[in-house]
Amino acid sequence: MYGRVVIYTHNEDKDQLEAKARAGVIPIVTGTPGYISYAVMFQDTQVVSVSQWESEDHAKAADAALAEWVKANTTMQSETRYTGDFAWLELAGR
Repeated sequence: MYGRVVIYTHNEDKDQLEAKARAGVIPIVTGTPGYISYAVMFQDTQVVSVSQWESEDHAKAADAALAEWVKANTTMQSETRYTGDFAWLELAGR
């Protein structure tokens, strides 16, 4: 299982940015093959995006599509970007 973590900086209104991102990003991630999960955290002027994918190719395809959307639709700048194989992942039992 592969992960993608990107830390962005932004200078937009947090609520407007979140609404715009939900509307634009969710269809991208859920429509990309290999999608498992996606989460976002806001911290002051930073946005942290974390997602899980079935393979490295899926994670990299999503990263490219999301980077394109961010560039075209926001003022966010990528500060740090990681895409790689999880060393381990613990999930709660259901």
